[in-house]
Formats: sequence, C-alpha cells, structure tokens
Amino acid sequence: MLLRFQQLACFFLFAVMSQVSTPAHAAHNADTRQKVPATPIKLLLQESLDIHGRQLPIDRDLEVILQYFERESGIQFERQLLPWNRAQLMAQNGEGIIFGISKSPERLLLYHYSIPVVAEKIWAITYGDPRPNFQSVEDLRGKTVSIGRGFSHGMDFEKAKNVIFNVQEDPASSPARFKKLMNKRSDIMLWPIRQLHRSQQVEAYLRDQLIPSFNDPELTGKTFYVSARPVFYDTTHFAAANGKFEAEIVKLNSVIRKGIANGKLPKVLARFY
Repeated sequence: MLLRFQQLACFFLFAVMSQVSTPAHAAHNADTRQKVPATPIKLLLQESLDIHGRQLPIDRDLEVILQYFERESGIQFERQLLPWNRAQLMAQNGEGIIFGISKSPERLLLYHYSIPVVAEKIWAITYGDPRPNFQSVEDLRGKTVSIGRGFSHGMDFEKAKNVIFNVQEDPASSPARFKKLMNKRSDIMLWPIRQLHRSQQVEAYLRDQLIPSFNDPELTGKTFYVSARPVFYDTTHFAAANGKFEAEIVKLNSVIRKGIANGKLPKVLARFY
C-alpha cells in the first residue's frame, strides 16, 4: 500500500512539474515568440516607367527611407509598385497603406493621414524661348499644365486647377513628360523638388543630372527653364482608408516626430527628396 502511494505521489509531482516552466525555459519561449515575423502590410507606391514604358524597380534611396520606417516602427511592409490611381483605389478599399500622397479636399473625406513626412516645393518647368518669368500661381492663368496621372500638389493647387489653369494628366514615364513639354503639347509641367531653393539650382539639376539619367537621345542636350519661385508648396504623407490601419499610422507618426527631433529623418530623406 505504501509503495502504491509513493508511486501515485511521484506521478502527480511529475505532472505538476511538467506544467511549470523554468526561468530559462520561459525566456526561451519568449525569444521564440519574438522571432515570429510580423504580418507584412501592403505599402502602395507610385510606379515609375522607363522610356519604353517598363516598370522601374524601387529607387535605392527610397528603399533606404522605407527600411528606416520599418526599423523604427516595427512594421513590415510588402512593397507594391502601382499606377498611382490604382494605388489610391486600393488604399481607399483598405488594402494597404499608401506612401507619398498629398492632401486634397476629396482625399480628406477618404483617408486619415500621417503627419507630413516631407514638405516639397513645386516648380513650373517650361521649354523654349522666350523664357517666361513665372513667379506665382496667377502667372499660370489660361495655361495648360501637365501633372503626373492621379497626382495632386496640395490644397492650393486643388483650388486653382481648372479654374486658373487647365490640367492634363501624364503617364508615369518622366522622359515622356519632358518630351510632351518639349513638343508643345502642354505649356508647363509641375515638378516637386525639396532640397533645392533657387531656380538656377533646379535648372542645373535638370540639365546636369535628371535629363542625362534618362539616356534618351531626344532629350540629350535640351534645356528646360524653371519658374523664378516655386508656384506651390506641398506635403506628402502616409495615409490609409478611414478606419483602417489606425495603430500603424500612430506608430509612423511617432517615428516621424522622433526622427525630426533627433535629426535622423531629414538625413534619410535628403538623398531621395
């Protein structure tokens, strides 16, 4: 009888002990849980096309920016390059977070936005003599203005489009946009640039860096003029459909605020913008 009692006691003691984790075992379990990868969230990005209409890969400097936000926020992105209108439609449907979008009255009804990631100057670009002296929105009156398809350049732009000037939307190919301007199928092209502050700097950037990077014989050696001052100012953001990805937008806001405060975010943004 005593032997039977001892056997039962050992059995119950083993059963209890098997349910109790040692500190080391608990730490191992915690480490295992931490290593489970987060579910990626679709990040919807505007595609860029080459001179043949083929989609280009994500710009390396943009990739550095996205990696920074992933690292600092703990959010894992599944990058998707898309025509800009399609990217916006997917975001409206709650399929992901869109990056690089600016505000407009219509969009404010559809999306909730992060705080601004970057502020941009919007320059008016022209081709051919005589060189115009655009200095304000009013100087665009009656002109045909080319923008990227599906793009807005901020609230002031939205108030002026098709009121002060007429808007034409262009495809995602940057070389095609410059050639359209060169061939007089539009009067002006709007182009955002953040880092440069003077018209002469922007013209030099177009002439010495951007245009040569297209490797397009039709554009080689061509000179484009830039407005004396930016005609608009815009901000770009992360955004998601109302009621979707709210916690993620809060995390991204924290990253933006922290990155501005410690100076890291402007350094990451500088090469791309």
